[in-house]
Amino acid sequence: MPYFRWKGKDIKGRIKRGEIIASSKSEAIAKLKAKRISIITVKPAPKDIELPFLKTKVKERELMVVTKQLASMLSSGLPLDESLNIMAEQAESKKMGEILYSIKQKVESGASLSQALRDYKDVFSPMYVHMVNAGEQTGNLDGVLKRLSDMMEKHIALKRKVKGALIYPTMVTIVAVGVIALIMTFVIPTFAEMYSSSGMQLPLPTQIVINISLFMKKYFLKILLGLILFVIALRVGYKKSYGVRKFMDKLLLNLPIFGNLARKGSIANFTTILASLSSSGVDILDALQISAKTAGNLIMEETLTEVRDMVKKGENLSFAMASSGEFPDMVIQMASVGEETGTLDEMMQKISQYYEEEVDNAVKNLTSMIEPILIIVLGGIIGFLVISMYLPIFKMGSTIK
Repeated sequence: MPYFRWKGKDIKGRIKRGEIIASSKSEAIAKLKAKRISIITVKPAPKDIELPFLKTKVKERELMVVTKQLASMLSSGLPLDESLNIMAEQAESKKMGEILYSIKQKVESGASLSQALRDYKDVFSPMYVHMVNAGEQTGNLDGVLKRLSDMMEKHIALKRKVKGALIYPTMVTIVAVGVIALIMTFVIPTFAEMYSSSGMQLPLPTQIVINISLFMKKYFLKILLGLILFVIALRVGYKKSYGVRKFMDKLLLNLPIFGNLARKGSIANFTTILASLSSSGVDILDALQISAKTAGNLIMEETLTEVRDMVKKGENLSFAMASSGEFPDMVIQMASVGEETGTLDEMMQKISQYYEEEVDNAVKNLTSMIEPILIIVLGGIIGFLVISMYLPIFKMGSTIK
């Protein structure tokens, strides 16, 4: 939908400027008059230039805010189309504003909200659409949207904690690797020339360090370019290749520290979505299929798909989860209790809360563990380099004595 750029005066005669979203110039003028703006000019706003490889995406936080606002407006009694119109005009980004306005027009044309959302698969996930559809069918759309926004807010907070915990170790590693590279490329070759001119026989550690340094100095740019290309190829392969993604996700789950964290995070995501979908009235098979996609790990996703297939054949969810061998006993037992008492959604919610706390604690422990490990490892490397380069000097000193 087009944006229109306007200039006008408010009721106090002050000059105002802005942009308003509307399907036509006449609609834009009508909206401005409704706001008691004396119009001076109204013209189409220039379109934003979007390169194919730099397409703007709707941020997860913005979608969460929109969901929360829509839930609040609907619970206060505002009609759906009016709520969508208000949010379209107040949207943080033009892309979201255009999407909301288009959805509003579809709703006014007779489509349900869930039907309108399906046209924007890159913004609204299948889980989001199914929950909205369940809310429409049960007449509890505002409640479902509130649950969705809370769930998204928790997910964003968790991601922020993980990223925040990794910032310091990442920066320390980058700086330390940079220092080591500078030492190996510029400092050690100076020592190598000095020792070479002396003609003395070098200790083995010194010779190894010098050989590595000379190799790095000769092929530094090629090594750097190779590392950059390797990282790019890895990222592209992870997104495009099933085999690469499966290998990387399996490797992640088997890592000593990070594997446990990744598994707990996947279980927290899966149980949160399953609990929300089940409590919203979504069929268990559809809920399992959707929640599998949110596990965040291909191995866990395939495991959950196998669990769904077993449930489809008539097996209990707890038995299917136990058969997979990927779920802790506590999760299986609580799922079994939920099935027996008819409170599966409540049990899944308790599991998700437990594992969210576990992930939070694991992130804190990981931070406290990584810092001393990094200091010891990087300090050891630099210490080894320094000692290796000074060993010949110590040897010369003992020879002189």
